[in-house]
Amino acid sequence: MTEFDPDAVVVCGVPGSGKTTFARELARVLKWPILDLDTLTNPLFEYAGGEYLVDVPKAEPAARASVNDVRYGCLYDTARENLLLGNNVILVAPFTSERTYPEAWNRLVEKLGVPTSSVHLAWMDTPLLEIVDRVRKRGAARDLEKIQEPETFLSPDVMRRPGVEHIRIEGLLDQSEQIERFIADLSPRINSPMARKYVAQTNTPAH
Repeated sequence: MTEFDPDAVVVCGVPGSGKTTFARELARVLKWPILDLDTLTNPLFEYAGGEYLVDVPKAEPAARASVNDVRYGCLYDTARENLLLGNNVILVAPFTSERTYPEAWNRLVEKLGVPTSSVHLAWMDTPLLEIVDRVRKRGAARDLEKIQEPETFLSPDVMRRPGVEHIRIEGLLDQSEQIERFIADLSPRINSPMARKYVAQTNTPAH
């Protein structure tokens, strides 16, 4: 570990909420690497014949790991390796269980190998009807079943506010305003001196 604990921003939300678009712009602005669950694991997942299922929140891990658990394991291992090298990272995934239950969140933090204070949850809060409209327009094959049964895909359990400390991102705001507000909230929580300085500079209005 370096002389300071690097930070991890965990961007979560349901598919279609805008979390990936937000995370990419945040990564560009902060110049932090982005680790996207889909980018890291989808090619192998699809090659192996994996089925995209509704991510139901669970407080306790399953007795036997599912393919989805293995996907998240790949994400955590990659993030941990970067954090151990002193690199700040941005993780992107639904994180349905992790954002819902403190027990699951604590397991996530443990897997990343940094203090709890170094892991910051960002929740993309987008209205249900907007999500359904975005998913329809996206037209991805993995979304077809979700469009047919939105009440299952976007159940109250999946849509509810996180049960752990988080920074809320308003899903209907312009991206620039989302980033500006998030950085303002993130800045006091950053541990890395270099990262804190960069975030402060980024959030300073131009004269």
